[in-house]
Amino acid sequence: MTSCNISIALARRGKKVLQIGCEPKHDSTFTLTGFLIPTIIDTLQVKDYHYEDIWTEDVIYKGYDGVDCVEVGGPPAGAGCGGYVVGETVKLLKELNAFYEYDIILFDVLGDVVCDGFAAPLNYADYCIIIIDNDFDALFAANCISTSV
Repeated sequence: MTSCNISIALARRGKKVLQIGCEPKHDSTFTLTGFLIPTIIDTLQVKDYHYEDIWTEDVIYKGYDGVDCVEVGGPPAGAGCGGYVVGETVKLLKELNAFYEYDIILFDVLGDVVCDGFAAPLNYADYCIIIIDNDFDALFAANCISTSV
């Protein structure tokens, strides 16, 4: 919910915002769109991993106050690497030239990040601000991401 509030506040200040949900439950953008949007992984599977057959409108959905939304999705717990999926999402959005359309791209990551794959998007950023809430898991995730950069 915190990430949605930040996205809306930035959009209301005239910024073009993309919020990318990076949780297997794919519910980060539900508050913005009003429904569970298809994930990048779902879309890639439907298109048999042919990136050239995927269009921006296949993966980016309009949300509240003009915030654009993407859900990464991911493997079920214990069945794969969520960081890898984030990397594939970055690769796809780069191929779609989506990163250049936004003033701010907000990644909403889960609080129990244990790998550095979630830091992959930072390779494309001019700068990064990590915002956490007041629980230990969020602090742990922020620390894991920070040490990966």
